[in-house]
Amino acid sequence: MYVVRVTATGPTGISTERAFHVEVVSVADDLEAAQLQEELEGEAEEQLDDEVEQELDPDGDGTVDEVTDAQDDEEYDWQSDFDPDGDGHYDDDQEVDDWVTTDEDSVRDEVGDEEEADAIPSDPLMIQSSVVNEDEAPSEDELAPIPFENTARTEIVDPVFDEVWGDIDDSSMQEQTYSRSISQVTATWWNDSFWEDWDNDGVAETLCHRTVGVFWFDSDGIPGPERIILVRNTQCSHDRDGDGQDDLFFTRFRGLDLVDQNSDGIPERHDVLTRTVWTWDNGTYEDVNIHLFVHARTDADQDGNLERRVILNQNRRMVDQGIGLVLTAYFSHSRLIHRIDGNDDGTPERWMAIDHTSWVWDPTEDGNADRHRDNLRAVVVRDTNSDGNVDVVRALQQNTVQFDNDSNGVIELQWTWRAGVLKVDTDHDGDLDYTARMRGWHQHWDWGMVEHHIHRFALTRMVDDDADGTIEWKQRTIHMSNATDWDFDHHLEQRESYTATLTWWDSNEDGYEEHIFRRVRETSYLDQHAHGWTFQTEETRSMEVWRNSLHQPHRIRIVVNELTSWDNNSDGSPDTYHYLSRTWQATDTDNDSFLNRRVFHRHYMGQRDDNADGNVTTAANINIWHARNLSLSPSGNIEVLQEAYLSHSVFEWNINSHGHAYHTNSTWVGFQIDYVGGTSQGITVTVITIDSDQDGTPESQTITTAGSGNPP
Repeated sequence: MYVVRVTATGPTGISTERAFHVEVVSVADDLEAAQLQEELEGEAEEQLDDEVEQELDPDGDGTVDEVTDAQDDEEYDWQSDFDPDGDGHYDDDQEVDDWVTTDEDSVRDEVGDEEEADAIPSDPLMIQSSVVNEDEAPSEDELAPIPFENTARTEIVDPVFDEVWGDIDDSSMQEQTYSRSISQVTATWWNDSFWEDWDNDGVAETLCHRTVGVFWFDSDGIPGPERIILVRNTQCSHDRDGDGQDDLFFTRFRGLDLVDQNSDGIPERHDVLTRTVWTWDNGTYEDVNIHLFVHARTDADQDGNLERRVILNQNRRMVDQGIGLVLTAYFSHSRLIHRIDGNDDGTPERWMAIDHTSWVWDPTEDGNADRHRDNLRAVVVRDTNSDGNVDVVRALQQNTVQFDNDSNGVIELQWTWRAGVLKVDTDHDGDLDYTARMRGWHQHWDWGMVEHHIHRFALTRMVDDDADGTIEWKQRTIHMSNATDWDFDHHLEQRESYTATLTWWDSNEDGYEEHIFRRVRETSYLDQHAHGWTFQTEETRSMEVWRNSLHQPHRIRIVVNELTSWDNNSDGSPDTYHYLSRTWQATDTDNDSFLNRRVFHRHYMGQRDDNADGNVTTAANINIWHARNLSLSPSGNIEVLQEAYLSHSVFEWNINSHGHAYHTNSTWVGFQIDYVGGTSQGITVTVITIDSDQDGTPESQTITTAGSGNPP
């Protein structure tokens, strides 16, 4: 290193001095900047392996530590909840199965024969609110949709993929950044070439060309530059077999961009990149190996907290045997640390640690990979509002294996296992109050004619709003489905599934759940077509319990829904279907630990269009509401015994494609009785409508009604 000092004196006698540092080296790699790049890369390489493992798997058991809880979670044992005695019959159904509704014939005997009327009467007994109360309608949870098959993937897996596979907006990872930076300043460039003739035949077996560009800026005279940009690019070719054709190629690009504004020897920012490519190509066979290493960091105010940090170590190998236009084999292994703390508050707005391996094998080079393995471990952290508190944490571990042994484009076997965790600070108070944990797997076989799919996931969601360790809300979901295709039409012959959820609330954190909701949905589908399924059955059962301050049941609600449908012309709409919903609800209205009010609701809908011509043969829509009130005195005597009943039935015959029925029968039967008070009242109404030309304008309508009251 030489120092050249230049002194200039002006006419006034004032002089100034500038010092220039001249570095003389034999090769570019001996430059001080080059040595600095070696140190920075070596330091980062040691940090990367340790840090990735420390962030992903500190205990070294092979599982991302953040997903350990998800892996160890017990699945929701819904069979024990719905069928505790294991007899194959759901115990909750007993309440709806055993309910005996009022005999409508006895009501008609009570109110007498119907007589014609000019109009449908307006009677309170004919409306639903005369039997059921407002709080006896379907609950919010009951109306909420069943979790979808991909719920766990949508909430946890896909967002991690978006982060991991998305573009990382950091210029340090691009060669063009370094080339562009040095081309925009006055730099020193030199080129040199060298060759080797190993067999002394006058033909060089190895020829290399090297380009070096250096920009060294030091404006304050203090030892140590404020800016260094160094670009080194080496390209070599080698004729290994001496046939006059190069078959081995080597390229190495190295870039360094360093900024030390205060010349204290500690750079506020540095970006370094090394990309090495080895290629062996004999004209037919090509083997390419690529290594990319990046280390970039920024600490603008030198407070020890990095505003930006990137470390990437990636190895890739691509093999092409020359059989086709695609690769024979592909391998990639990447490890990445990425941290952005733009407001320098110590909490990164974005931080991630990734370890990803992918391997593809296609020996016939037909584009159909015979084997594929993919393993991902990732943790992603976000401070979404830049307030210094972590708002989102996502962690995922996923392993996938695929086999296409006959290379026909059809995967014979695929297996994917994954476990993931999501933590969110929903109210931005500094506590991660929402947690979701999932694990699941997907398996697919396709052995020629038979194709089979199995999908399973378990998902647990929790809310601990004050982060005191006591859960205020928790939901557990489990889903299982299997499907089979027995032929080559790419449509499944059958698919079966179940999805079960258990949700409970403990809002006052006393350790007792004041609200519990559980539900299971079982489905069976047959003969898939382009627009859906030819036949399907769905059964949904739910039980909901609300408890009072004494932890006793205040209200219990049981619902059983059953649907069977046929799509006879494969247009995606059911032509013939039967739907039955039964609801039983019991309430302790006076908080004496006795469920004194009980309500039953039965709803049936159905239609028949077996030839799928758009003309419905028959259709029915029937509702029955039935309520009983029973209260006992402390001595056990009956104080209240009341009953209310309402049925509304609509039967239609011969309905054309416009929805106009030839014959419609609408019937109301309403009845109320107070056994203790000795009063009762009832009404029956029948409306028969005839629309013979089915144009929507009835030719006749007959209304008959009867009623009674005691006292009148």
